[in-house]
Amino acid sequence: MITLAFGDIHGMADKLESLLDVIAEWRRRHHPSRPCRFVFLGDYVDRGPESQAVLERVRALQQAGAICLRGNHEALMIAAVASDAGMHAFIRNDGGMTLRSLRTVDAFDDAVAWMRTLPVSFEDDRRFFAHAGVRPDVPLDAQSEQDLLWIRKAFLDHPGPFEKFIIHGHSPTLLLPGHSRRPHVLPHRCNLDTGAVYGGPLSAGVFTDEQALPIAVLSTDGSVFAKRRAR
Repeated sequence: MITLAFGDIHGMADKLESLLDVIAEWRRRHHPSRPCRFVFLGDYVDRGPESQAVLERVRALQQAGAICLRGNHEALMIAAVASDAGMHAFIRNDGGMTLRSLRTVDAFDDAVAWMRTLPVSFEDDRRFFAHAGVRPDVPLDAQSEQDLLWIRKAFLDHPGPFEKFIIHGHSPTLLLPGHSRRPHVLPHRCNLDTGAVYGGPLSAGVFTDEQALPIAVLSTDGSVFAKRRAR
């Protein structure tokens, strides 16, 4: 099994289509017959101009077997229908771009209904997937939804290790120290949010059953192959 995990899309439908093309070509050249699973790490909406197109594409891929996690921007959108304060928070975080893309109340309500069904984590034998990361020193099966969707500093500053290799997005590498356009691949975690909505590429990590770390990272501006390392 090959698992491809996608960083934050944020309404950038053109970059999602470009990355899917890159993935199709990579699979054709390297693993044409190996089964493949997609894992989306959340934040499909807000900030970018084409949230509706992203939602349509991701939901279609989910119907074909992809795993779609909830991100903090999906949580904001869910909260927006619950209270005025929730709607204000949604708008403050560039929810207006999503409203303009969805256009109708029915489309908004349908998207929120789908978002409510999304899990906040996924794991396999070697890896744990969550939108933002995990709280250090808390067992993976006891993580709070708040941390899985929102955590930053305590997680990013932790030197590791964790129970499993952590795959996450949420914190754009383009905006972190070093301003990298590449994913951060560390011995204990991999950050796949390369700031697609801020001018960076959209990226996906390629994982196999044989090791926890990615065997490759595919991006809309080229492919970066990670060093193979058993774990």
